[in-house]
Amino acid sequence: MTQHLDEMAMDGKLAAIRSRTETTDLAPEDCDDCGGDIPMERRRAAPWTRRCVRCQTLAERAFGGRA
Repeated sequence: MTQHLDEMAMDGKLAAIRSRTETTDLAPEDCDDCGGDIPMERRRAAPWTRRCVRCQTLAERAFGGRA
């Protein structure tokens, strides 16, 4: 019985992690800073991104890697 409850708890934890990491939402197609295209590969790899690689690099340099 205890093993079954442990397995159910683990299944619940795994489901919660999957729901946070397996999103179908993609980042926007256009960069917030320059308005240029954000490539699909970047949008899939980093669905939270709001900038193209160039603008993200510039922002990180300006803010010491915390942009």
